[in-house]
Amino acid sequence: MATTISFGEGNSGLQGGIFNGPVNAQFDHHAPPERPETPPNPSIVIPFSRDADFVEREILDQIHRKCAVSGSRTALVGLGGVGKSQLAIEYAYRTRDRSPETWVFWIHASNAARFEESFREVADHVKIPGRKNPTANIFQLVRDWLCDDKKGKWVLILDNVDDAGFLVEDRRTGQDGQTSDAGSGNLRPLVSYLPQCQNGTILVTTRSKGAALKVVEPGDIIAVGPMSRADGLALFEKKLGSQEDGKELDELAAVLEYMPLAIVQAAAYISQRVPRYSVRQYLQDFRKSDKKRTSLLNCDGGQLRRDGQAKNSIIIT
Repeated sequence: MATTISFGEGNSGLQGGIFNGPVNAQFDHHAPPERPETPPNPSIVIPFSRDADFVEREILDQIHRKCAVSGSRTALVGLGGVGKSQLAIEYAYRTRDRSPETWVFWIHASNAARFEESFREVADHVKIPGRKNPTANIFQLVRDWLCDDKKGKWVLILDNVDDAGFLVEDRRTGQDGQTSDAGSGNLRPLVSYLPQCQNGTILVTTRSKGAALKVVEPGDIIAVGPMSRADGLALFEKKLGSQEDGKELDELAAVLEYMPLAIVQAAAYISQRVPRYSVRQYLQDFRKSDKKRTSLLNCDGGQLRRDGQAKNSIIIT
């Protein structure tokens, strides 16, 4: 028995036959509409846990005062290893403690690729409509979302902006001769997508004052130096415990110039080798030769609260 199929009102025939007359067929070349998503409640979105051994530093009060101003931009500038990122992490968690309704976002800003990746992660987390469209300008989507007062208050932390060239360059003639695939028409300098609005603040960490000035005003730079003697000793004691000789800890902290990263790395090196190793032995090894000193300072100890793609050892600073 043949099967009859109809096209319109006046055309019929056997399956596989020849049909005369118009065939009305419509094809939707557009992607299916996105399903509505329930946006999450304000939260802290950073890739690092809080440091239970964090030592209170006076500079943290200065950071709080600067960042408390609506629409402010502040930069922490200092040598690698002085604790800029650690201060930013602690500030992020304290902001969350004081103001649970405030969003906190962390942007890896060491290069253009990581900057874009972080913006995409923000868009995914807050479920911005249109973010999955391959032609979407992800930077514009995130900027518009942040500038919407209805979304609430937020803090945006740009970590490791050591070379701000990628933020300000003409993206039609970038360093690699190519433009980003973050969306069509996305040729504006990336720095232009950093929001200028009153419901949020931006905190930058960088080793370079010049890089900081690409994002903040000169008066909004906070210089971060080594720890005080008391703070350096307190950090050592938290990391190693109180069983170590106080005089030797004091001596080692001074030798390490009270640099937080150097102290943490030394403590990790010693802790991994006790009871066969001690602060005294570390001091002796440190003073043996430049080669041994370099070797010790290159042991990063696998820092859990530092960017895994950043250079962690103190020697490179």
